[in-house]
Amino acid sequence: MKLSFLGKSYETSIPEVDTIETQQAVSFLGRRSVVKHHHVANRSQPSEELTFLGRRYIR
Repeated sequence: MKLSFLGKSYETSIPEVDTIETQQAVSFLGRRSVVKHHHVANRSQPSEELTFLGRRYIR
């Protein structure tokens, strides 16, 4: 996905999300639903050299 912020363009990707249904059921406002656990895959971001208030740093 291509995004832009303060005139700087960058690419981003949507991480994969695994959903696991459990045996637990809950009730809220009269509606019953099954509890699910979500696991987001780790994603690494490349290092980037930035400048803030005249000071340079690497993120």
